[in-house]
Amino acid sequence: MARLARNARAYLLSLQGVSERMLDAHLQNWQCLRQESIADLYRALLHHAKNRQGMPNTIGDVARLHGIFFDFDPNQVAANYQTHMDILNQIVAQGVSTAGVIDPNNQRSHWVIYAKAALSAARFLRDFPTAQSFHDFVQSFYVNQHSRLALPLLLKEELFGFGFALACDFLKESGYEGFVKPDTHLNEICRAAGITTAESDFGVFKDVVAYCTEHGLVPYEFDKLIWLVGSGNFYLSKRKLPANKETFIATWMQRAG
Repeated sequence: MARLARNARAYLLSLQGVSERMLDAHLQNWQCLRQESIADLYRALLHHAKNRQGMPNTIGDVARLHGIFFDFDPNQVAANYQTHMDILNQIVAQGVSTAGVIDPNNQRSHWVIYAKAALSAARFLRDFPTAQSFHDFVQSFYVNQHSRLALPLLLKEELFGFGFALACDFLKESGYEGFVKPDTHLNEICRAAGITTAESDFGVFKDVVAYCTEHGLVPYEFDKLIWLVGSGNFYLSKRKLPANKETFIATWMQRAG
């Protein structure tokens, strides 16, 4: 195992209450995340579409919107809504509780952004008749690290409001273990370790996936390892521990072992 991954693991196991079993459950969770239906994939996209600052509190639990989105059938959504305004009107008509009044003229409104994302995601998924056809589509980008880069770039263009990192997060958290999310934890720790000097999320993704390939690491598992160092959020065990990436960088990162 590469030094950074080995020392990150040792650091996490040094935290009170963290066991090998608890840590591995988080690292290997990708094996349980693959969506089994197009409705599940659409629901996952709707969940990730609200993954930006402040929006989770505005939108709330996606499950409560099942009536708006025809039990998460993207074909029905695409067929019944011509514009995002139709979605907003239906939210009002069905009396869905919202944080504040929906202002359709405010293009920075969370609900306007979310409705646009929901419609673009439905139109995108129309091209996939089954979940397996989507899985095959994703797998076709696994040829090499360069082709893998192309998929989040494509999703960034197809899905309204999805940047590169958010597209990566959707893929990673949908059971596609070959992807990482270039967030603040991965970016800062990998730069400090000399794995990347890239300033862009695109560049960090490319360098980290290359690093994982070189050292025989599963990208999802390496990503989750670094994320846990930065966040301390062992969510599967419902435990938030005082992990600290600054402490790790200063005292653990270069340890031999």
